[in-house]
Amino acid sequence: MYIKFIYILTIFFSIFIPKSLFSINKDTLICEDKIYSERLKSVRIHVEGEELTYPIIELNAGQNISFNFDQIGSNPDDYYYTIIHCSSEWKPSNLFFFEYATGFEENQIRNYSDSHSTFVQYTHYDLLIPNDDIQCKLSGNYLLVVYTKNGDLETIVCTKRFMIFETLIEVGGNLHSVVNSLYRKTSQKLDFEINYKNFEIYIPENEIKPVILQNYQWNNAIYNIKPSFLDNENIVYDWEEKTMFQAANEYRTFDIINLEMMGEHVENLEFKDPYYYVDLENDKSKLDSKYSKYKDFNGKFGIRTKRFKNNDYPEIQADYIIVKFSLSYNVPLYNTNIYIYGELTDYELNENNKMIYNEKTRCYEKLLFLKQGYYNYRYVAKNTETGKIDHTFFEGSFFETENDYLLLIYYRNPRYSYDKLINFSIYNSANGLIKN
Repeated sequence: MYIKFIYILTIFFSIFIPKSLFSINKDTLICEDKIYSERLKSVRIHVEGEELTYPIIELNAGQNISFNFDQIGSNPDDYYYTIIHCSSEWKPSNLFFFEYATGFEENQIRNYSDSHSTFVQYTHYDLLIPNDDIQCKLSGNYLLVVYTKNGDLETIVCTKRFMIFETLIEVGGNLHSVVNSLYRKTSQKLDFEINYKNFEIYIPENEIKPVILQNYQWNNAIYNIKPSFLDNENIVYDWEEKTMFQAANEYRTFDIINLEMMGEHVENLEFKDPYYYVDLENDKSKLDSKYSKYKDFNGKFGIRTKRFKNNDYPEIQADYIIVKFSLSYNVPLYNTNIYIYGELTDYELNENNKMIYNEKTRCYEKLLFLKQGYYNYRYVAKNTETGKIDHTFFEGSFFETENDYLLLIYYRNPRYSYDKLINFSIYNSANGLIKN
């Protein structure tokens, strides 16, 4: 009887579960925001209709995650996708697809359009989640995996994180300056308290897993935060340094919306067939400068163009430009790589956005291929020996800096095989609580 059951189960999986998905090895899959194909540009993920938001929606609240990208070239490929539920530490959960989603495990991205009257030809792809083909059943972390197919072989071209939350507990938080004089002028910290009187928790210090993000920067996220106090209804997290971030500085900005005149922070603009070229103004270190308040978008970018009177479709009307970044520094740094950082480089630190030192100009320099729009960026240093990432080496750090802090509260009960995301809040250092 048991052998017969196993046989039937094997037949079921062979028929109803796409074979091709078995070649995506979850044991080796990197559950991060990564772009593997050089043909993919302007890859973004956010809440539908709000391009400057973070990719977090509420479960069963009628919201959608919007994912979009461009494929450079005139021959569009067929792209497929799946979603994988992940733990709070971004490892694949021990769940089958049917446990966390309904619909089809493998789907094709069917919504795409060719660029309109641009010098650089590209195809723009759009995807909404949930959709008619796939819906999420559980809260928590999800990895969107996009790939191409050649027979039964997949090649992953892109992975993007998104999150779905429930509001099952009450959370209150406050951003403070740091008391310690060593950090008072450079840092910010988030204190928070959880009320769980209407939610069953047995061992709070083990079952509750808070995570704090600064401006959606996963490389300096704070994990493994233990309570400073707890009772039968409340869990308090009030530490001097354990929830502290260097405030860094406002992101640098530039504007390449208009190809007929130079925008903000642009020094030179010209067309050299077949591309437009832009030289940004030469940047300098802000480490020893005073804080200067100005509006930024905390690392994000928006697609815009003024090439046509009717600019209703910037996603397919905006052109691509070669943009040169220059950062003055008298000597090259030893054991340190410098990167251009922000959503424009997918928050990655890799060869595609690593700067090269030019002995003649005494500058770190880099060319990026970017779509028309307005951009935020900063320069990040990474020690090649320790791997330590420093957001402040060229930018400085000031307690006045405006930052978003995303507070994610995960819950893991030993009876469950996954981490729920039971609360989500955004706190802004200038405006306080902005989403709960």
